[in-house]
Amino acid sequence: MINSLDAEVSDQELAEVLQAIETVRQKLPFLVLLSPGEKKATPMLDEGRIPFALKALEYASRENAISPNPPLLQEAKKDLDIYNKLQSVVRELSRLHEMANDTRMLAGAELYQFARVTYKMAKISASLNIPGTKSIVDDLGRLYATQGKNSQPDAPLAAQ
Repeated sequence: MINSLDAEVSDQELAEVLQAIETVRQKLPFLVLLSPGEKKATPMLDEGRIPFALKALEYASRENAISPNPPLLQEAKKDLDIYNKLQSVVRELSRLHEMANDTRMLAGAELYQFARVTYKMAKISASLNIPGTKSIVDDLGRLYATQGKNSQPDAPLAAQ
């Protein structure tokens, strides 16, 4: 068994991280959460459409005859600015999200490996008639047999 992850996060550090996330939310109060239906109905600006949108904005900025109206032109310029700035935020948050998920996965894998070795050791101890180990094997065995059923992967685990 290899222990690749050797880390701890204090309750204080966790509270500070969660507060930092809340600070990000407060700094970006305009962020929205679209429903699946709203996402489906919203025309998406992807990498292939960016040149079209930028060229249209450029033409509308130079040719009054084709610009929908000055307030909409200003809003479109603001939309471009926020789109570009949020792209940087999204990249960094995506990277952080991936790192947190992978680290959590590794911690869970190491915990699960430990649990399996412990169960195996308990079975060996029970086969050697070491007092008290049969009940441990029975208890762990019931849980081992039903693992994956009714599980909640995002729920925090509590140490007994």
